[in-house]
Amino acid sequence: AAEAPYGDGTTSFAPRPVAQWAEVGAFQKYKNLEDSIAYGWMKQRLAEFPALAALEPQVEKCKTRPAMLDGTHAGDYGFDPLGYATTDELLYFYMESEVKHSRLAMIGALGWIAAELNSGEVAPNLLNGHLFELPNLAATVLVFGLWSWNEHLQYPAQYLEHTPNSGRYNYLHYEDGPYVAGNYDFDPLNFYSALGDDAAGRRSMRDLELAHGRTAMMGLTSWVLFEAVTGVPITSAAAIFFKPFWAWGLPFLGENGFIGTIEFAAIVGALGYKAYDVVANDWDSIKYMGDNDPKMKGFKVWLDQK
Repeated sequence: AAEAPYGDGTTSFAPRPVAQWAEVGAFQKYKNLEDSIAYGWMKQRLAEFPALAALEPQVEKCKTRPAMLDGTHAGDYGFDPLGYATTDELLYFYMESEVKHSRLAMIGALGWIAAELNSGEVAPNLLNGHLFELPNLAATVLVFGLWSWNEHLQYPAQYLEHTPNSGRYNYLHYEDGPYVAGNYDFDPLNFYSALGDDAAGRRSMRDLELAHGRTAMMGLTSWVLFEAVTGVPITSAAAIFFKPFWAWGLPFLGENGFIGTIEFAAIVGALGYKAYDVVANDWDSIKYMGDNDPKMKGFKVWLDQK
């Protein structure tokens, strides 16, 4: 019998049959799991930090893996507690939206730091009112106007054909298998194949982009709130990340020497411990992340054997 078409028919996207998808892409890797990956991670955090026990009822609501989140798409941890993605049309729309906001946040984080290093003051934003000054407002309107024009041409996802004859990368994605969000067919430096010119390499680059984008979104939000409360530029409060070493206050140098030394020691210690933890316990090949191949567990296997 012929294989049933993939999807629920709410979009124009028509991929190849699942049986023809690239096996190395590790698509649908959570299909047979009842619990979401996000739930397992949160349960581990509750066990490690008893002070978070009050959150357990909320964590339990995330236990069941949403049917549409089967590990096919980049950044999928089975986390959708509010049940937003109920159809392919909605899922693809939210995927496109997340990639768009991730890219804006990464560019915004760079611009935020550049603005503060240049002026020595907090960056203009909604909470401090500087966004409405004429030069800042004009630049904001121009940037978002151009982006909206581009979005009108490219989005929303349900209007995007994603056919194999509409660009090089659409063809590659068609060969790989599932829908891919955020494709502008633009990669002049060929970064997309940096981790391998195959379905696994492209999938891993999309995972990395979303990981950085999600971090940037959370980071920008925290910077805005921090600066609204303290009035101190993030580039000054965490100078170790943004300024040359003689401005860090290390060790006991400069006007903030004592605090800078403590800050530096804490950051280096935390990074060192995390690096050890990842290498010794959690490391997997980034190209085949999450496929549970015991041959790809790297250093942990070597340690166990030794």
